[in-house]
Amino acid sequence: MTDTRGCLSSVQAGPRSREMSTDTVPFGLVLEGGGGRGAYQIGACKAIMEMGFDISMVAGTSVGALNGAMVVQGDIGLAYDIWHELRPDLVINLDNDLYNRLLASDYKPGTLRKLVRYVRKVIAEGGLDVTPLEKLVKSVLSEDRIRSSPVGFGIVTVDLTARRAVEAYKEEIPEGQLVDYVIASASFPAFKRTIIDGRAFIDGALYNNLPINLVSSRGFKDIIVLRTYGMGIKRRVNTEGLNIISISPSENLSSVMDFSNETARRSLKLGYDDACRVLEDHLKKTRSG
Repeated sequence: MTDTRGCLSSVQAGPRSREMSTDTVPFGLVLEGGGGRGAYQIGACKAIMEMGFDISMVAGTSVGALNGAMVVQGDIGLAYDIWHELRPDLVINLDNDLYNRLLASDYKPGTLRKLVRYVRKVIAEGGLDVTPLEKLVKSVLSEDRIRSSPVGFGIVTVDLTARRAVEAYKEEIPEGQLVDYVIASASFPAFKRTIIDGRAFIDGALYNNLPINLVSSRGFKDIIVLRTYGMGIKRRVNTEGLNIISISPSENLSSVMDFSNETARRSLKLGYDDACRVLEDHLKKTRSG
């Protein structure tokens, strides 16, 4: 895993600094949807892991479900490396020249004509082809490891065929389909639909992009929430009696459709640094209290 500075630089003066948080009650972790901004979450998860927080329940929507699954199966390091080396072609089958022009805000007539032709093709094919992303996810996620993990896991998606939202814990998802449901949670509206048992699914952000309820309903009071401010519906949650530690970007993140490794690396570092700052402050307050 790529090195960053030590997260406990400001709390190491005291004894047992790394173990400080492990004596508390178990924490829940909520990961918001946000596409390419998901690198921020894994940077934050690296800090959470280093500081010894006991994450016992995870819930995520869209990219938050993808990242959350990696957390549950104990592969934060692998997730970090994947984001660090991310490229657009590892996510979408697309015209790289057109993609780079649009990222560079090149809206010359030639670019726009090419964009129109590409959009027509995408519409005719039912959405962007994310076969590379599906292959990547299926190569790193293990249904057996996720199910056998002592860490709880919940995701949100939308069943378009049945016209209903799906908020499901891992034990409620049919055997052999857990990874498919995680992918379905991240089925961005511009992507081709995920099909499971003949039913079409779409991104859970259209129903609940910040599923705090999936963690709080399992009895967790101490909850770390990783924000990306991605597009989606934020449902009201009764936070009375909850201790929510929110880790939010201290700088603007890029577009949710920006999957360049330059942007991902910046977001990884920002997420790590923001989490260090917020969690160190939490630990100091815990120690002084």
